Amino acid sequence: MTLSWTASAPADAKHSAAVGYCVYRTAVGDAQSGLINQTPFSGTSCTDDLVENGKRYSYVVRAVNAGYVPSITSNTAPVEIPATGASHPPVSGVSPPLCRGETPAK
Repeated sequence: MTLSWTASAPADAKHSAAVGYCVYRTAVGDAQSGLINQTPFSGTSCTDDLVENGKRYSYVVRAVNAGYVPSITSNTAPVEIPATGASHPPVSGVSPPLCRGETPAK
């Protein structure tokens, strides 16, 4: 599952600049959100490779500033992962980094 989001607005008189983003995933029906990445991403996309076929998830993103103070939560993005056997065309090019912070396999 590849996630992408719009970069936070630049700093102004009321807000600090974002230095990274934290991604949270919730399985539908599970009341607890879970932080996927332990270190904030500087980019605006990542790949979540820890999803299960046939399940529904919701994602939110929070920007963090240099003091690691989080922003308000983004809009929720609901996602349904197709059941086993669904075919998808291969994706060409370089994949975004894994949401959990490891380098993707090539």
